[in-house]
Amino acid sequence: MSTPNQDRIAELSRIICAEVPILIEEARDHINAAINAIVEQAQETEDAKSILTIGITAKWDLDGSNVVVSMPVNVRHKFSRTATMDDPNQPKLPLTEDGGGE
Repeated sequence: MSTPNQDRIAELSRIICAEVPILIEEARDHINAAINAIVEQAQETEDAKSILTIGITAKWDLDGSNVVVSMPVNVRHKFSRTATMDDPNQPKLPLTEDGGGE
């Protein structure tokens, strides 16, 4: 036996699944432009990957009956580096530059 919340969640899922293909079709030209820009940028940058991220969001007005499904399409420039932080609980050993003790 399903509960009212399960039924509402099933309806939410149905709505999202129905709206996403329509959004993608509406945004087709923008998606193609974003793909072209990403590929072009990747060719100009060494070791760059061509990745398009499309996020789908749903905003559900729980007091009403509206569900807004949205999909932003844009080209983002993300720069990142990975660094390692020293462990404050691990004291540094007093080693000389040649790797031996003092």
